[in-house]
Order: sequence, then structure tokens, then C-alpha cells
Amino acid sequence: MTIDVGRGDAGAARPLSSTERTLLWVWLVSSAVGVGIWHVRRLVNAPVSEWLTEHIITLSYFTNLTNTLIVVMAASLLRGRGRLARWFSSAPVQAEFSLYILFVGLAFWFVLGGPEDVEYWWLWIPEVTAHSLSPLLGVVWWVVAVPKGRLRLWHPFAWLVYPIAYLGYWLVRGPIVGEYPYFFIDVDELGYAGVAVWTGILVAGFLVLGLVMWIVDRLRSRA
Repeated sequence: MTIDVGRGDAGAARPLSSTERTLLWVWLVSSAVGVGIWHVRRLVNAPVSEWLTEHIITLSYFTNLTNTLIVVMAASLLRGRGRLARWFSSAPVQAEFSLYILFVGLAFWFVLGGPEDVEYWWLWIPEVTAHSLSPLLGVVWWVVAVPKGRLRLWHPFAWLVYPIAYLGYWLVRGPIVGEYPYFFIDVDELGYAGVAVWTGILVAGFLVLGLVMWIVDRLRSRA
């Protein structure tokens, strides 16, 4: 992930407008509700002795992990002070996390094919929030709130660290636990060659999205 110094002073990030604060609150609640419902359901259906394992499983899904990071970013920016707030106030970092959550939505709908076998009506809430609303809010935040002209060509390449690290994590964890969260990293089903092909496709798609953001950032900074 991108390491970039925030633009605020030594004690706080830049002040937020009322529109930005409202948008961050909606984004925070959307991601928190989505992950929270899925996670509480897992805890309710598991003995207390397995709750630590359930915490790990929840955050081992790219959707849940990324939405959790969005909650951290939104909360930090709303708080407006501290190291996290200063770090997240950086335009490249905000663009980076906007891209991560956008990728969640695009991958869910166009790679995984959208929701399947939603057992109860209330389980549509996290499907709508974590998989759809939060990615959309990521685009809105980047368009209306993130200062333009701060991205450099190397940023989209640096942003690949997060998805590649996630894929690497599952190449190690998957054989140990004997299961995978997504078909495209399931070594048992696809083999390492198949996973490598899918990894190349997804990483390339991620990079293209990042480069599009960089191009748009440059064009808007000149407008």
C-alpha cells in the first residue's frame, strides 16, 4: 500500500466540509453494517471457544477485510487527528482505498456473479451495503473529495501490494485449512497453473483501474 505523508499539520488532518463528513459517515456505516452482520452471524452459529477462529475467517475474505479498512479510514478522517488521520488525509492513500473498495464491487458482480442463495431477507443488507453501496461510495468519495493532481505513475503499481499480498496469504493458508474463499484462488480445483492465470487476470485488471484513476487525476488537475 502507498506510503504518503498527509497534507495536514503535525497534529491533525485537513478540516472536512459538512458534505464530506456526511459522506464519510454513510460510508462508515455501510461498510460496518455489511461486515458486522456477516460476522455476528458466524459468531452466533459457533461456540465461544471458536470465536477467535471466526474472527480470522471473517477478515480472511477480501470483501470483509477491505470494508474493515474503509471503516478505519472513515473513522480516522472523522476523528481528524492522530497519525492515522494524517496518513489517511493523503490524496494518494484515499485514492488507493477508493480503488480497493471499488474492486470489491466489480469483482463481486462481474467475477463472482453477484449474490447466490441468500437464505434470509436480512442477509440482503450486507449484500447491498458491503458489496454495492460501499464500492459506489468509494467512487463518489474519490470524485468529490479527494484532491486531484497528487497521483504519480508509480502509485497504481504500488497499490498492487495489497491484492498480491492477499493472494499470497491464501496460497499459504488455503492448503493448511483445506478451503478457499473464492474459486479463483482454489488450488484444489484449479491447480497452481489455473490460479496463476486468474491471478494474472485480476492483477492486470486492478492495474488497469489504477492507471485509469491516474489518467483521470491528471486530466482533472489540468481542468
